[in-house]
Amino acid sequence: MRDHRFAQRRMPDAIDGTLSPRQKARFARHVDECPECGPMLRGVIRMRAALRTIAAGEQDPGASVVPGVLDVLRRETGTGTPPAGPSGHHQA
Repeated sequence: MRDHRFAQRRMPDAIDGTLSPRQKARFARHVDECPECGPMLRGVIRMRAALRTIAAGEQDPGASVVPGVLDVLRRETGTGTPPAGPSGHHQA
C-alpha cells in the first residue's frame, strides 16, 4: 500500500516527467500492477492530449468536451457513472 500512496502523490510529477530515475522506476512498477493507478494515469494522459487539441484550436469551437471527458471517466473507472466531484455529488 505504501507504493499506492507514493504513486498517487507523484502522478502529476510523473506526467510532467519530473521524477528522478529511481522514482520513475518505482512509479512505473506500481502503475503497471495497480488496477486503479494504471487506468487513472492513462485517462489523465488522454485528457491532457484532448485539452491540448482544444487549446491549439483544432476542435470545432462550438463543440463541447464534456461528453467526451465523461465518457473517458466512465470507461476508466469501470462504473458507468462519472466519479464524484469535490462536493461528493456525481457530476452529470
